[in-house]
Amino acid sequence: MWSMFVDGLSGLLTQLAHGLDGSYGLAIIAMAISVRLLLLPMTLHAAEQSWHRQRKLLKLKPELERLRERHAKDPAAYTGAVQDLYRQHGMTSGWGSGMLTAMVQAPLGAGLYAAIRQSVAGAGAFLWIGKLMRPDIWLTLIATLLTCAAMLLHPTMPEQARTLLHWLPVVVVFLVTWHLSAGLCLYWAGAGSVSVLQSALLRRRVMRPARPRTSRR
Repeated sequence: MWSMFVDGLSGLLTQLAHGLDGSYGLAIIAMAISVRLLLLPMTLHAAEQSWHRQRKLLKLKPELERLRERHAKDPAAYTGAVQDLYRQHGMTSGWGSGMLTAMVQAPLGAGLYAAIRQSVAGAGAFLWIGKLMRPDIWLTLIATLLTCAAMLLHPTMPEQARTLLHWLPVVVVFLVTWHLSAGLCLYWAGAGSVSVLQSALLRRRVMRPARPRTSRR
């Protein structure tokens, strides 16, 4: 089943490359952007829900601290009190849309990575890249910069910038893509460009000023 899925994606990538004058590089970028744009409504919704949940948790932080002190010797009571507090404020467990998004993205992403690795085995040059099977430092820097841009545009960035721990994903992207083939790094960069768009759309949604209500006469 898995091999059929990967072979199907690989065949789709090959057909796309033939339609783009034999360029596997353009085909990978086009596939990456197309897949991420198709998933954008789902991932944007999940990101918006996560942002609102974080804001609610920030407001509830003093109450959560008081509950922790009150039930310091009874973890079960603390857990129940926290769940009651969440219900009072209309907060769910937070696994809904985020879990669904992960369940869709994980196998699709793994299949696409396997298909690209399989397809670029005999691929040639693209732009300045001699072989798509080899790593390329410039593509690594592009993918890293796109990740950085997505983080900077994220609406929670002013708070996150207080600690270097939140910049860890940028370091991870650099270290991972540094060892990836240029073909896989192209996919990462293409998907990263849509991540920048998602962060910009999320910022626009959550930071848009509320319209004042007009009274009806």
